[in-house]
Amino acid sequence: MINLFKMDLYRMFKARSFKVCLLLAFLLSFSQMPLLKAVSMLLSLIPGAGSISGMIPKSANLSSLIGNPFPGINFILMMFSACYFFYADLEHGFIKNIAGQMPKKGYTVLSKYLAAIVHNLIFIAAGIIGNLIGHLLIVKLIMDKDVMKMTGAMCVRFLLVMALTAILLLVVASVHSKTFGMVLAVVFGADVLNLLYLGIDAAVLMAFKKSISIENYMPDQLMWQSNPKLPLALPVAAVTILVFLLLAIRIFDRRDVK
Repeated sequence: MINLFKMDLYRMFKARSFKVCLLLAFLLSFSQMPLLKAVSMLLSLIPGAGSISGMIPKSANLSSLIGNPFPGINFILMMFSACYFFYADLEHGFIKNIAGQMPKKGYTVLSKYLAAIVHNLIFIAAGIIGNLIGHLLIVKLIMDKDVMKMTGAMCVRFLLVMALTAILLLVVASVHSKTFGMVLAVVFGADVLNLLYLGIDAAVLMAFKKSISIENYMPDQLMWQSNPKLPLALPVAAVTILVFLLLAIRIFDRRDVK
C-alpha cells in the first residue's frame, strides 16, 4: 500500500496537468493585487478616466488572506487537476497493471484519495502564498488577532474540500467518463449547485408545506461560508468522506478493470 501511494504521488507530481494548474493557481493568486494597482496607475495617466484607487486598501489583515485559500478560480483549477489525476491511469490503461498486483482493486482508490490530500494541501498553500506575496508588494500586512480563528476555519474548510473530493472519486470509480467527471469538477469549483438546492427547497415547500433549506447541510455550501460552524461542518465532512470513500472502494473493487 505504501509503494502504491508513493507511485501515485510520483504520477501526480509528474503530470503536466498538475504543474500547469498549480502554476496558474499561484499566478492568479499573486497577480490580483498587483494588477489592481497597475490598472489604477494606468487610469491615473488617462485624462478624464475614473479612478479605482479607493479599491486598493492601505493595509490588509493576515487573517483575511488565510481565510481565502481559493482566490479567483483556484478552486476550479484544484478540482479539475484532481479529477484529471483520478482518471489518468484509467484513461491510459495503466490501472490494469496496477490493480492486478493488489489483493483488492479498491486499494488503488484509497491510494488516490490519500494522494489527493497532498494534492489539495499544495493547491491551498499555493493560493495563500501567492495571495500573500502579491499583497506584500502593494500594501502593508497586519498580523491581527483573528489569525488563529481563520486558520481553524481554513482547516474545517479543508475537510469539506476532501468531502467533495470523495464524491468526485466515487464518480470516477463508478462512471468511466472523463467528460462527466470534468464537468462535475467544474460544477463543484464554480459553486453552481446552490441553484439545484434552492430548487429542491422550493419543490419540498410546495409539496409538503415545509422548509428544509438543504443547502445548509451540503459540504460545498458550508465550505464557502466565511467561518464554517464546527457543530455542523465537522459531522457533514466526516460522514461524507466516510460514506463516499467506502462506496468508491467497494464499487471499484467489484468492477472489471478495462
